Amino acid sequence: MKKLLLALVAMLVVSGAFAQDYKNSIGLRLGYGAELQYERHFSSENYLEANLGLSGFNGRDIFVNATYNWNLCDWNWTPNAGRWFLSAGVGGALGVWGHDNDKLGFQVGVAGDVAFGIRFNKPVTLSLDYRPTVYFLHNAWGHGFYGVGLTCTYNF
Repeated sequence: MKKLLLALVAMLVVSGAFAQDYKNSIGLRLGYGAELQYERHFSSENYLEANLGLSGFNGRDIFVNATYNWNLCDWNWTPNAGRWFLSAGVGGALGVWGHDNDKLGFQVGVAGDVAFGIRFNKPVTLSLDYRPTVYFLHNAWGHGFYGVGLTCTYNF
């Protein structure tokens, strides 16, 4: 049992030492709804982000979006904790929502994304982001100004 515990501690130390080498991230975003988030990092400068979520916690509105993001700034304000970042991107969005009369509606739109957060020295990232979405089919703002969310991802 002690050897297993020692092996787990060693794995955590090694994973923290190579924090910059992570290529994938998976996590949860909470805002005007709940979303599962996946990120694929191509380099330290850009990454693809895809989300699948429920809008407004009502269980009827489901959407998916993908944005291509660029890291605009990187700061080393807290070297013992991690590196701070600012990123922005643009992409597309699809949505299906339920009306009061049980009919389904479909939306297609453009999404933007701006995120400010910290990549901890451990394999965790925490960020506050804003993702406005403009839909074309029904002239609606998808989340509009409600597009603020808090995201926590695990990097691997």
